[in-house]
Amino acid sequence: MSERPPRQAAPVTVLLTPDGRITGWSEGAARLFGRAADEAVGSLLADLLTDRLGRPGAAEPLVTALKRAAEGRPWHGALPLPSGDPPGGGVFDGGVAGGGLSVSCEPLTVADGGTVIALTVSPSWAGGLELLSEAGRRIGSTLELHLTAREIVDVAVPRFADAGGIYVLERLLADDDRPAAETGGPGEDPGGGASEGGGPAVVRRLAVAFAEDDPRGWSREFPVNEVIVYPPSTPYARCLATGGMVEFGGDAVQDTLAHRTGRLIEGLLDHVSLLAVPLVARDRALGFAVFSRKRGRLPFAAADAALATELAARAATSIDNACLFRREHRTATALASSLVPAAVAAPPGLEMAHRYLPARSGVGGDWYDVVPLSGDRIAVVIGDSVGHGVTAAAAMGQLRVAAHTLASCEFRPAEVLERLDAIAQDLHAAQFATCLCLVCDPATRRCEVACAGHPPPLLALPGGTVRHFSAPRGLPLGVSDQAHPPEYEQVTETIPVGATLALYTDGLVESRMRNVDEGIARLASALVASRAGTLEETADGVLTLLADQQGRDDIALLLIRPGPARA
Repeated sequence: MSERPPRQAAPVTVLLTPDGRITGWSEGAARLFGRAADEAVGSLLADLLTDRLGRPGAAEPLVTALKRAAEGRPWHGALPLPSGDPPGGGVFDGGVAGGGLSVSCEPLTVADGGTVIALTVSPSWAGGLELLSEAGRRIGSTLELHLTAREIVDVAVPRFADAGGIYVLERLLADDDRPAAETGGPGEDPGGGASEGGGPAVVRRLAVAFAEDDPRGWSREFPVNEVIVYPPSTPYARCLATGGMVEFGGDAVQDTLAHRTGRLIEGLLDHVSLLAVPLVARDRALGFAVFSRKRGRLPFAAADAALATELAARAATSIDNACLFRREHRTATALASSLVPAAVAAPPGLEMAHRYLPARSGVGGDWYDVVPLSGDRIAVVIGDSVGHGVTAAAAMGQLRVAAHTLASCEFRPAEVLERLDAIAQDLHAAQFATCLCLVCDPATRRCEVACAGHPPPLLALPGGTVRHFSAPRGLPLGVSDQAHPPEYEQVTETIPVGATLALYTDGLVESRMRNVDEGIARLASALVASRAGTLEETADGVLTLLADQQGRDDIALLLIRPGPARA
C-alpha cells in the first residue's frame, strides 16, 4: 500500500501599506482568500481575514503586528487568535511554541523612500485556513442529514485525514423530542448517550470516507446507517462522556471491531493516529467525528487537534440544523397526513377520486374534505394555507375542522366562507388561505359554488374539451378587516353527464418555469389525455403527465364525475 506525503499549502505573501492596505498579492494568497489579485489589491487585509475567519475582531492581533512593522521593527512569531478559541492554541496553530499564527512582518523601503510591509503566513496556518474556508462553503448546503454528514468527510479526507466518519446519537434520529435540558449535554446520559463511567454510546454511522489507497472492501466493514453500541471504555464513548477530544491509536479501533464482529481487518493498524471529536451544538452532544492518519504521514499534533475542534464545531451546527429540519418535517408530515382523509364516501350517483402528495422539502397547508349532507347531497371543501412546515399544517388542521363543522351544519357555501374568514382572522398560524366550497346534489348534478381566492375548478367534457367551471372570485381567507368585510358570491352550475369536475390546489399548476394560466392549460390537457378509463385511472394519469410539478409544493387533487341521470 503506497504512502502519501502530507499535502502542503503554498506560502502566502502579501505586500501592504503601513495602514494594512494590499498592494501586492501572491498566488498562494489568491487561493487562500478566494480573491484574485485585481479584487484584493486596494482592500484592507484585516477585512479579508475577518471574512475568511467568519468572526468579528479575528484580525485585531494581526493588525497590531502590522502596526509594529510599520514603525520599522520586523516581527516574527506566533500571533494568538481572539479569546474563545479551543484550548491548546489558536485554531491555525502553525507549530510555534505556545500556539497561534506563524507569521512574519518585514518592513521594506521602496525606491521612492516609502515603506511597505511584506507579510508571510506559514503554510501550516494557510492550509488550516483554506480547509475551514472550504468547509464554510461546502458544509450545510443542504438540510438533508446524510448529505450534510457526507459533505463533512469529503472536506476532511484526504486533505486533513486519511479516513473520516460522522456518528450521530441514535436517539436523536429516533425523534426523541425532549428538550435539550432533558436529553443532556456532554457528560450526561439520559437514554442513549454516554456518561463518564456509565452507559455505552449508541450511535448511527451517517457517513464515512477513506483515502484512495485504502482497500475498497472497507466500505463494507464500516457501512453507512449501521447502528453501533460502543462500550464506555472505548475512545468514542469517552469522547461523548467528557465532551472533549480523545486521541488514540489504530489498535483501539481494531480491538473494538474485533469485539463486535470477531474479525480483524488487514491494514487497519496502518492508521496509527486517530481523533474522536465531539459534535456539540446548543450545549448538547449530537455525536462525534472520527479522523485518522496512517503511517508515513505526520500524526495529529496540537495544531491539528485545534483545527479538528473548529471543523467539528462548524459541522455540529450544520448537523443540528439538519436534525431540527428533519424533526419538523416529520412532525408536519404526520400532522398533514392525519388531517387529509384516507377515504371519501361518494353518495349514490357520483364517483370521486382524490390524491394528496406532500412536498419534498417541507409540508404545506393543502387540505380537502367531503361532508355528507341531507338528501344524499355532499359538501366539498378544498383549500391551501400559505406557507410550509408545522405552522402551515397546524393552520390547515384548524381550518379543515372548522370547514367540516360549518358545512355539516348545512350553511350555504358563501356563508361557510364568511364564517371561515372570521375564524382565520383569529388564527395566529395562518397569514391567509385560499378555499373553495361546493355543495353538489347527485340527483340533479347541480352545484352551488363559492370561492375565496382559490384556483378555478376545471370541467372536462365528454367530447374532449375542457372549460372553467363557474366559480366567483373572492378574497382569500384572513385578509379582510372590519372596515372591508368579505363578500363572497355564490353561483349555481350543473355538471353534465359523463363530464369530470377537477378541484385542485396551486401546487399542481404553479411553477417557476411558467405562469399559473399556462399551468392550468397543462392540467386541462392532462385531463383530456387521461379521460379514458375509471376515475381512479384518470387521477393517476393526470399526476403522471404532470410529474414535473411534484415535490416543489404539496398537491391536492379531487375529481368528481356524475353517473347516469336518475329516472
